[in-house]
Amino acid sequence: MLEVIPLATAEFTVGGMVAIGATPRGNRLIGEVSAARVEGERLSARLAGHAAADWALARPDGVVEVDVRLALETDDGAFVYLTYDGNLDPERGDWPVLSMMKFETGDERYAWLNRIRAVGKGQFGDGVVRYEIFELR
Repeated sequence: MLEVIPLATAEFTVGGMVAIGATPRGNRLIGEVSAARVEGERLSARLAGHAAADWALARPDGVVEVDVRLALETDDGAFVYLTYDGNLDPERGDWPVLSMMKFETGDERYAWLNRIRAVGKGQFGDGVVRYEIFELR
């Protein structure tokens, strides 16, 4: 039976945007993630470095596919790679973002992250996405 365990809350700030324009798949936008904070009982971290972005695709049906990759540094100094994809549906009015998340780390203290999948339910507004993240078991 599937268990859904609270993992953390997160806030990702999207800074500059690069508009690639209309491609055969849709309108491609790259949103630079300028700040990130993850807060939870087992995982608390902030954005590490500057190589973080959402390679988004606005499809012809209005749905925006998100494709986010970033590095986090935990409060105790471990580095974690976070990648997630999902959909943002502006037609719903409240701009929900539903995402599937995967973590990678070489730090033994957080090796458990390499074995999990997580889901996030977020809200987008004013250049910030706020997530509730849940571990799937």
